Amino acid sequence: MTPTNATTTTVTFASSDATVATVASDGTVTGVKAGTATITATTADGSYTAACVVTVTAA
Repeated sequence: MTPTNATTTTVTFASSDATVATVASDGTVTGVKAGTATITATTADGSYTAACVVTVTAA
């Protein structure tokens, strides 16, 4: 977590499509099937969010 003096350090993670990719409470993303999903991180107080698009391809 940066900056090191951040007052809100609790973050929750969510996937826009858990059938494509899941995200654990520690932020670890696991691909489930081919497709795209948006992974979003939100601070506990809701002040900050960040998102990234994950593309899962077939093995």
